[in-house]
Amino acid sequence: MKIGAILVAALLAPAPVFAHEKAPAEAKQHQDAPSSFDKQPPPGTWAKCSVSGDVFQVDKDTDFATHGGRVYAFCCPDCRPDFLKSPAKYTDKKKR
Repeated sequence: MKIGAILVAALLAPAPVFAHEKAPAEAKQHQDAPSSFDKQPPPGTWAKCSVSGDVFQVDKDTDFATHGGRVYAFCCPDCRPDFLKSPAKYTDKKKR
């Protein structure tokens, strides 16, 4: 039983990495995308995740959080909780 649990843990451990592993070629063209916005950006807007640094396009399933009057978009559901735990760690004093 213990070996089975270890095997399952070993197989699942890299799972979050896959979410950030391959960025679309287009994302490389948008490395200057903002990581925060004055208001929630519409789908199709290029953004940079403050947590992972990944560049992505906002879509209908994108998670957002507001901090210091700015709206932050997250590339995946795993990033928002990290941001909410310590927003100052992931935000910059200057507006982007």
